[in-house]
This record gives sequence, C-alpha cells and structure tokens, in this order.
Amino acid sequence: MSQQPILRIENLSVSFPVVDLTHRANRRVRAVNGVSLSVYPQQTLAVVGESGCGKSVTALSILQLAPTPPGSYDGGQIWWNDDQTDQQMNLLSRTDRQMRDIRGNQIAMIFQEPMTSLNPVYTIGQQIMEAILLHQSVGRSQARQIATEALDDVGIADPASRLKEYPHQLSGGMRQRVMIAMALACQPRLLLADEPTTALDVTIQAQILELLRDLQDKRHMSVMLITHDLSVVAENADAVAVMYAGRIVEYGSVHDVFATPLHPYTRGLFASMPVLGDTSHRLVTIPGNMPNPADFPTGCPFHPRCGEVHNDPKCINDDPPLLEVHDKHWVACWHAPDYHDGKPTTPNVTYRRQATAV
Repeated sequence: MSQQPILRIENLSVSFPVVDLTHRANRRVRAVNGVSLSVYPQQTLAVVGESGCGKSVTALSILQLAPTPPGSYDGGQIWWNDDQTDQQMNLLSRTDRQMRDIRGNQIAMIFQEPMTSLNPVYTIGQQIMEAILLHQSVGRSQARQIATEALDDVGIADPASRLKEYPHQLSGGMRQRVMIAMALACQPRLLLADEPTTALDVTIQAQILELLRDLQDKRHMSVMLITHDLSVVAENADAVAVMYAGRIVEYGSVHDVFATPLHPYTRGLFASMPVLGDTSHRLVTIPGNMPNPADFPTGCPFHPRCGEVHNDPKCINDDPPLLEVHDKHWVACWHAPDYHDGKPTTPNVTYRRQATAV
C-alpha cells in the first residue's frame, strides 16, 4: 500500500454562532476544534463518538458541505491527493465550482437517513443519473445503463424496473442501497459513510456493512466510517479516531485501541457494550451527557464525567493535547500511561488489515 495518504486533515476548526441570552450578544462555538487525521488508500478509518461530538461536521467539511454562513472554517487544512494531477490540494481553498468536480466524483458521501437524502419527487433513476451525467462524458442512454449496473452491484433485483420507482416505494434497506449505488456510480476513491446503518434493523445493518466491504475490496476504495457502534468498528475499521467535544481524544489502529484503550472516555464506551452471554453484571454507563458546545468546561472537556479525575487541578484547568504515547497510538489525557513522555506528532496510521479469504 502507498505510504501517501489520499486524505489528510490538519488542525481543522469549524465554528457556528450561538445567541447568548444572558448578555444578548452573538458568539461563536467550536463544533470541531483542532482535528487532525489521515486516510490511506483502501483503508477504513472509523470516527467514533456520541451525538454532538463533531464527527459529522468533520465529514461534511471535507466536501465543504457544512453551511457557511452560519458556519465558518476557522483554521486548518484538508489535503486531498488529486488523482488527475497526483498533487495535494487544500479542499478548503477550492471554490464551490471546483468542489463540484470533486463531490460525488472523487469523494462521495452516504448520509445518515436515506429518506431525507433522496428527493421524493424524482425517480431513483433520475437521481442516480444526475451525478453520472454531471461527472462523466456519456449520453442519457449510457448513463441509464451505468445506473442500472450500479443498482445491480448493490444487490437490488430487477434494477431496470427500480429506476422508474420513487423513494417512498422502497423499503428502508433498499433506499440505503440506492444511496450507496448513487454514491459509487462515479467510482469515487473515498467514501464518507455517515452512520450508514442507524435507521435499519440488525439483519439489514449486517447486509449493508457486508455490501460496503465487498464494494471496497472490488473497487480498491477508501472509507471514512462515522459511527457510535463499536461492534461495527471492530468488524470493519483499520484505524480508529475517538472524538469527544469536537476533538480527537484517542487515535490508533483498531487493534491497539481495542486491546489497550488509553482514554477514560474510550474505556467508558467499551464498558457500556453488552457482552454476549454475560448476564451477571449491569451495563456500565458514562455519567452525565456530552457538554453543550456553547458551554464547554475548562481544562479537559471530559473531566466532569470522568471517574479518574479525583479533583486533579490539572484536569480541571488544563486541556491535554493529543500526544503519541506509544508507537502509532495517540491520546489526550493527563493520566494516560506514559503520557508525559509523549510526542506532539500528527495522527497517522497506515495499518490496513488483510482482506478475509473467501
């Protein structure tokens, strides 16, 4: 595998305005605060965290889809390795017209809820063909053939007939397959999958995830998988970025993060997972809730919910930076093992698990 990442985010910060009713003034809050990550060819990077941690805004920012205004890209760069020029370009410096050549063509996105992402007044065929006609030099007849093949690739029976149907005529699982077909019709190199199985039942979830893995292997595609489900991460990811309050608090290969989680938040997420066959213990919950971005605590943003703080002034007053404490394993916690010997390097994991033999 190439040692050059196809996507590299450096110190990304995105803010949105809020109204402070106490002082009757507008101010801005950071939904994403200093996020850095990399995605390598054919790699799956999972971005994990509770709702409101900033993972979806990070993904939307890659395609400049975070609304501006009211949002604002306050800092950082998003470097994309362009396949036509083989050069790095900063996506945040691209104009909207330039981004249209990248969206859906080189980088595609599957959104969380297909029923709200598909246009109810256009047929499935019209919506898939729109992206094909925009990015490929083909006529309508050939675009229809490509759309039919895309539906067939995602396991939809009688794809030629399905092109004539509307979203409301399909089940939730079939709508999600249509979203995948639409995203992959132009053969993108990177797929951003934002909670692709949230609204589906468990059986359909497994089918969709298996479909994504198969398509990734066949097309040699990279995937950025946004989820809160650690079982999905364990089965599908190569590298893991754990986010909390707009920041990455732990980063490493899936094996390192699952075998030796270093951050109390990561350990809390693992402890809250049910273990098959274990009925002797109640599930552990992380106390409290994700803090409001308009009122993040001082110091480590996790300290009000952390069971390891014990009123440590450093945790309460000082925000820990993300440091590499072990080889290719980063954490942001004053009490993590070897943290004070850590190095302020940029998260960068090249690991990719071997494809499972059939």
